[in-house]
Order: sequence, then structure tokens, then C-alpha cells
Amino acid sequence: MGKKILILGATGTLGNPVTRCLADGDHTIRILTRRAEKARKMFDDMVEIVEGDSTNRNHIESAIDGCEAVHITLPAESELIAVQHVINSFTAKNLNLISYVSGTSVREENRWFKLIDVKMRAENLIRNSGIPYMIFCPTWVMEVLNKFVRGNRAAVIASKNPPAIHFFAAADFGRMVATAFEDTRVLGKRLYIHGPESITLPAALQAFLGACYPQVKVAHLKLWQARLIARITGRMDSVSRLIRYFDRVGELGDPTEADALLGAPSTTFGDWIESRKEGIG
Repeated sequence: MGKKILILGATGTLGNPVTRCLADGDHTIRILTRRAEKARKMFDDMVEIVEGDSTNRNHIESAIDGCEAVHITLPAESELIAVQHVINSFTAKNLNLISYVSGTSVREENRWFKLIDVKMRAENLIRNSGIPYMIFCPTWVMEVLNKFVRGNRAAVIASKNPPAIHFFAAADFGRMVATAFEDTRVLGKRLYIHGPESITLPAALQAFLGACYPQVKVAHLKLWQARLIARITGRMDSVSRLIRYFDRVGELGDPTEADALLGAPSTTFGDWIESRKEGIG
């Protein structure tokens, strides 16, 4: 029997495919969003849309009412307070599951990086709440490469020692999360999501831009140059920080358990690029 699920962050890169896959199943989906019109264009009538802010406790409590589960996939600036509001609302509502999107390198020893500290704090709140949960720890999603293209310009940022990354497709992630909602074996687990093959970020960007945006002007930047531009203009700040972080810690986590329980991601990088070419064309 399907659940009524509230999704926080449904219009984001990872929230969108999860929302669609859950809605395609035997579930009733409600989303809380600050941009209701954008959400209506994105999802039409497949979901119930509530306009509001995930950092507002009253909005969370109102949106949760009548739901049995919550899936949280929010930006770092809002996810921690949203998690706290969700947990506080659980005591008065008929909720029995929190699903949360963390990250592949989220570990105690990496809390020196602000994003990791936020996610560790959110995970700890969830684990200590006494509420059934499942935590997903994905690596880099292929769709993030789109963010390196701005109009007729793009950037390839190369660090000194770029780690190999098992990029995964957002559609595969949506399927895996939807599968998890049907399998009680997932409860209480942290599941690492890695794609089927590895490639460095600079190599991935080169292949993506060459195949999908051959007409754009590409700037090839070293990491220090990207950081300098970020300091001067404010652009590329978050991405340059993230690249520097991964250059230091690499990609972590073992996806074996997630692959066994949920079915491994099957979209290769080449498959994804071909689908992007068709969409652009």
C-alpha cells in the first residue's frame, strides 16, 4: 500500500526524479516549495503543491499534516533547520519515516568542510530522533555538469590531482529511492550511491561540452584561477570550494549494499551524454 509522502526540495536536481518516480508508484505526493508556479509547470497535476518555506516551522507542520513520510533533499543553507522542524513535527503527526539525502564523503573526519558539517549534524539529528529513517549518500550526479555552462560560455576547472568520480544519472537515483520506499530492509541504513564507471571531473566536462555544446567558448581554468575569479566576482565560489575539497578527500563509500538492495545505477556516462544531445537537439 502506498504512502502519502511530503518531499522537501522536489524541484531540485535530485528532488525532481525522486518526486516523479514516487508519483509513478502507488504513492500520493505532496511537495512544499517557495515557487509554486515553477512546480506546477514541472509536475503538472501529478503532485499536490503547497507553497511555503522549508525553514519555516509553521509551513513544515502544515505541509506534513496527513503525511506518513518525508523525503528531504535541500541546499545546505536550509536543510539543517528543515530537518529539525520535521523531527519536531513528528511527535504530533502520523509520520513513520524520514528519508534524507546526504553525501558520499560525509564523515566525522571531514567536518572541517562546512557542507559536511551541516550534513553530519542533520544525520545525527535524524539518527537520534528515534524515528525510522533511511539516508542516501550519493557521489556527483551527472546533471551537475550542466551548471558549468552559462549562455555561450563554459568552464573546465582542473585541480592538481582530480579524483576519479563514479558519476550517476539523476534518473537512476530517483528509481533507487522509490525502490527503497518499498523495502523495509533499507530502514536504518546509510546507502552509498555510485555510478557504473569512473571519470575525473575535467575529463567529464571535456567530453560533455565537446558532445553537447561544441559551439560554446570554453575557458580552461586551474583551480587557483577559479578561486580568484570567485573571490573577485562571487561566481564559481561554491563549485571551486567543492572541487578543492574533493581534490583533498577523494570519493568515499562502498555502494555494494545499495546496489544489492536497490539495483545498481545502469546509465553510463556515454548513455547520458547521448540523451543530453537528443534533448538539446
